[in-house]
Amino acid sequence: METKIHDILEKRLKGKNLSQLARELGISKSLLADWVSARRLPSLKNVEGLKRLAGYLGISLEELLLGEDDQKIITSLLFQDEEKKYSIQITRIK
Repeated sequence: METKIHDILEKRLKGKNLSQLARELGISKSLLADWVSARRLPSLKNVEGLKRLAGYLGISLEELLLGEDDQKIITSLLFQDEEKKYSIQITRIK
């Protein structure tokens, strides 16, 4: 997992302001920098931040963690009807 997430983040975040992105994602800059540099692997306690990062990159959480390049989320919509929550995603498949 280390190499795949590192490769994806290094490629897609190259030249980005990690401090600003970390603030937008609600995670610490040092944590994001550690993921990008492969000094630390993501853990389950950071899954919400990982989901937000995957959404920012326009990929699924699975693609971020496993490096699967088959799909790319083009857009996603969340809405609530009474007490039920729904999510719709439009995904480009290779």
